[in-house]
Amino acid sequence: MTTRSFELTTTVPVGPRAAIDFLADLTRHRGLHPYLVSAEIVASGTGPDAPWQDWRVVERPRLGPLRYTLRFPARVERSADDVMTSSVRAAPGCTLRTVTRATSAPDGAVLTETTEVTAPWPVAGYMTRQARTAHERTFALLPAELGR
Repeated sequence: MTTRSFELTTTVPVGPRAAIDFLADLTRHRGLHPYLVSAEIVASGTGPDAPWQDWRVVERPRLGPLRYTLRFPARVERSADDVMTSSVRAAPGCTLRTVTRATSAPDGAVLTETTEVTAPWPVAGYMTRQARTAHERTFALLPAELGR
């Protein structure tokens, strides 16, 4: 297994809690996340560390000119008003763990997201590029979306 990571930052025109509230609701990512087709909550609860929601996610990423469908589980945990963690099993042996923190800024919040991708070495680069592309686009569109 190979593990790679990347970090993204953006500033949004809402407070930290509102920013994390938005990101924790995966249904609100449609139109921002380039591959997202649907997301549905299938379970929720409170664990020893945080409240959580389990999601069933459908995405249509690209492999060159072709699109393919992925269906996978995701868990979103809120360890604080300004912190969320998502864990995704995108394919057999391929996981993404993302920690997003929001800090107060003069006109809203600064979001910092660290994503760790673990996958078999033959697909680790592809999985990391796909995740980074999707998350970069989401972060690029997020300020305008939250400014509405």
